[in-house]
Amino acid sequence: MKAWRYASGQLGLTLVSESFGTYLAFFYLERLGLSAAFYALARTVYALWDAVNDPLFGHLSDRTKTPLGRRRPWLLLGIPLFLVAYVLVFWVPDWARSPGVLPYYFAAAIVLYETLATVVWTNYGALFPEMFRTLPERAQTAALKRGTELFGLILGIALAPMVYARLGFLGMALLFAALALGAFLFFLRGVEEDPQAQSGLGLRESFRLVLANRAFWVVALVGLLFEFGRMVIQTGMAFYAKHSLGLPEAATTFLFAAVFLVALPSVFLWGWLAQVLGGKRAWRYAHLLMGLAALLLFLPQSLPAALLAGALVGVGFAGVRVTGEVVMAKVIDLDAERTGTRREGAYYSLVGLLGRASGALVGLSFALLGPLFGYVSGENPGPNPGLAFRFLISVVPGVAILLAYLLTAFFPHEVRE
Repeated sequence: MKAWRYASGQLGLTLVSESFGTYLAFFYLERLGLSAAFYALARTVYALWDAVNDPLFGHLSDRTKTPLGRRRPWLLLGIPLFLVAYVLVFWVPDWARSPGVLPYYFAAAIVLYETLATVVWTNYGALFPEMFRTLPERAQTAALKRGTELFGLILGIALAPMVYARLGFLGMALLFAALALGAFLFFLRGVEEDPQAQSGLGLRESFRLVLANRAFWVVALVGLLFEFGRMVIQTGMAFYAKHSLGLPEAATTFLFAAVFLVALPSVFLWGWLAQVLGGKRAWRYAHLLMGLAALLLFLPQSLPAALLAGALVGVGFAGVRVTGEVVMAKVIDLDAERTGTRREGAYYSLVGLLGRASGALVGLSFALLGPLFGYVSGENPGPNPGLAFRFLISVVPGVAILLAYLLTAFFPHEVRE
């Protein structure tokens, strides 16, 4: 039951965060007419603010001392505000839709959302190495966690086009926020913390030790490249379906379903492989598979062919998610042995920082579509939007994830029981 309660938190986070990350661009560019250039600029500001608040909140969480523990107070306060900020992103009143106001509303809404997302993600992730200590326990819990994540992806991404087609984007946000709240309430009842776990290090010393850790840098840079590739695929899927395959918006549901429905059972296969092959080898193979599968997305000219390529992406995606949890937990364990302190917040905040910095890279990728292919916005898509989004959803993420695969070779530790 402890593993199920912990995994339910991932469901709530995924449902909100992935619907935000996947349909933010489509809602503001295609529906509201925000320019791709300003979208890129705002996502860059978003990433810069992330660079400040991720380490800060991670450090504050590590040093928190209350009768409720280190992480629980942050989660009890952060989760309700996080859900409110999510709804505000998709609630754009009439006065904010004018060309002179919309860019500023967009920037303010995503910065507020990002701040609260940092609080929740950092404290949720920091609980994993503390609550689950052995390799079998971690591999099994990671598989379950990623299974609930994929269920959240099916709801929040694959089914979202059908939901917003009926309810609108605000209706979608309200529905998903309510479902996420239920998942979070179930999760919070199962939070367990080690009363002896603490960090007495100052901000500078804490992060100096993290940044001096070679294994951390490998994991963080691999995570950055993977998150960039993943977000490009998810953000670009609606554009790919519309412009490259000539499908109606609702067909995006089938493309995402091919990825996530295949990935869902695959998480348990990867959980087993992490124990049999070792976490590092399984981690490497997962990146290789997903990178090659992403490149195949360039080829389909029809929905059935795109579904087959998407299914392969789903198997690789499941593998990276499951094995990455095991590898990161190993980094934190070795650090705790060396320093005598447990600083999960510092580690997960920096990994989260680099992962969310990928959002700026996604924005820049969209901005490149202008000079390369002439795409400006949904109102001015340029001469060949089909080729533009075929390139965006396959070449860009495929190259990024294959680079991540090459970097995994430099991870200096085996990950075995």
